[in-house]
Amino acid sequence: MSSAPKPSPSRIAPWKWWVVVMMLLATVVNYVDRQTLGSVATFIKADFGLNEQGYGILEAWFGYSYAVFLIVAGFLADKWDLRWLYPAALLVWSIAGFATGFVETIFQLQVCRAILGASEAFNWPVAVGIIRRIIPRESQAFANGLFNSGMTVGAVLTPILVLTLVGPKGEGWRRLFMIVGAAGSIWIVMWLLGTRGERAVEMSHAAQTETLAAAHVPFRAVFLMRAFWITLAVGVTVNMSWHFYRVWLPRHLVVDLKFTDQQLQYLLIGFYLAADVGSIAIGFLAKRLARGGRSVERARKITLLFAAALCLAATPLLLGLDRGVMVALYCVVGAGIMGVFAMFYTFVQDIAPQHTSKCLGLIGASVWFLNSRLHPLVGQFADTHSPAIGKFAPMILVAGVLPLLAALFALTWREQPEAKPAVA
Repeated sequence: MSSAPKPSPSRIAPWKWWVVVMMLLATVVNYVDRQTLGSVATFIKADFGLNEQGYGILEAWFGYSYAVFLIVAGFLADKWDLRWLYPAALLVWSIAGFATGFVETIFQLQVCRAILGASEAFNWPVAVGIIRRIIPRESQAFANGLFNSGMTVGAVLTPILVLTLVGPKGEGWRRLFMIVGAAGSIWIVMWLLGTRGERAVEMSHAAQTETLAAAHVPFRAVFLMRAFWITLAVGVTVNMSWHFYRVWLPRHLVVDLKFTDQQLQYLLIGFYLAADVGSIAIGFLAKRLARGGRSVERARKITLLFAAALCLAATPLLLGLDRGVMVALYCVVGAGIMGVFAMFYTFVQDIAPQHTSKCLGLIGASVWFLNSRLHPLVGQFADTHSPAIGKFAPMILVAGVLPLLAALFALTWREQPEAKPAVA
């Protein structure tokens, strides 16, 4: 279907970009709280007597809780005042992170991870819902890439904190959790001060205007939409790819490629910096293509294919290349995966305006239930098998191919007439 003539891009008020940057910072806090466990996994495994399967089970506590509350967050984010819902969730996950520094048993650690997962689940449904409300459609991919780059900024910051606060034998890992957990309070104050008055009113007004302007779609009708199932397929594949890298790339670098835990922190900084560049640059590419005469859908498809192609850079692992070369290629993969994420959020935002956060919550929950089941199995495989290419290498290879499936699913998305851009 051909699209209608494109309207000229609208000017976006500066405060709206400030909101996007604040959501980037919230995502930084979110990911530092989340990634701290993986960065000190060697020490935590030693303190609590965990093998790889036991570590996978610990990740599963976070994952199952995260999955359940993604659904809850999605429904609440489409109905509640997002100005207050966001800081409330951030306060809870900060407390859970802080409390991790005091745990004495594996059960207490698991409970803290479960509470962290439940509260952190609100970040993406709320942020994507806010962007859907206040940012014009042709700029949403860039806004998504910008806020979502907080994932990688947080992941870069985490190993820096580990190198600064944790000793070579693991001393100080509890203090690390306490400091990271306390950092969220600063963001909460900044958010509440910066979204007062007319800004809060306009964010709410934008949501009401959008809902009134769009044709009413009962939520059950979403499951009959082709767009929902395409977006579900894209979301499952890209999320599986990213979280396989997030959880198991550190173990692959240490166990298979024989880097030390100290070296690992520097390698993770490089990987997540590359991913951060990919998130912003690929989102910006989609914006430029959309403003260069192409329809928004066509621009997104081209960008998504490019990002997915970058993710295939991990396949030379089969050739047994030098480990330094492979680390560089993994950085390319990280950039590609984050670029696919930016496109995925735009698809969610286009399903049905009234149900953006609910759709994201359901899609996210699906993949987190799946991943939470898979992580213990991956750990069990690593405990019992030693393939020639490495214990964790098969998962890294599979994760690099999954974004290509996401791109192929996205190619079936039908173009639609361009809506008039939102008033800035």
